[in-house]
Amino acid sequence: MEGGRRGRKRQGKKRKSPVRVIAGWIVFIGVFLVLLFALVPLVGAGMRVTDGAMGPSLAIGDTVVVNHLSYLLLRPRRGDVIQFTVAQDEQGSSSQTDVVYLRRVIGRPGETVQIMDGKVYINGYPLEEEYTAGVTTYGGIAASQITLDSDEYFVMADNRSKNFDSRDSTVGPISRDDILGKVWLRILPFDKFGLVQ
Repeated sequence: MEGGRRGRKRQGKKRKSPVRVIAGWIVFIGVFLVLLFALVPLVGAGMRVTDGAMGPSLAIGDTVVVNHLSYLLLRPRRGDVIQFTVAQDEQGSSSQTDVVYLRRVIGRPGETVQIMDGKVYINGYPLEEEYTAGVTTYGGIAASQITLDSDEYFVMADNRSKNFDSRDSTVGPISRDDILGKVWLRILPFDKFGLVQ
């Protein structure tokens, strides 16, 4: 008797058709994307990656969201990928223009940074880095130990063969005022959608 009732209950339960399940997922993803693109301008701005300096973490052509609110209350942490500006001389002109870059925070205010034998040292200790590509052969201004001021950050490209970062004397340590925000989310291509690590 018991077994018969249980069997009837199981048979009485309707299964959702695969078409309805797929349609539900399509609606869910569509609503999620609309909300995401509607909220992005409130939080930050989208940016297309145009060079290979942050590979393998970010590739040329990726589109990322930069959160401009993230550092209003918090300070950048080591390992954060940030967007910042560097003032550069315009060719054939005496004026300067701000150029925007993406790099990773390596050294924080008050710390000492040194690059020797292909390794980055923070306060005399080697920094464990899992996100790099290429060999760090260029120490630049950090070939000798440098100490960061109270509002300075040392940033580097993940692709260490690209050395236009704080190692270069034309960039140097980045002032807190030059940091625009944290690179937070990769939205394109869709198969790589997710938080930027």
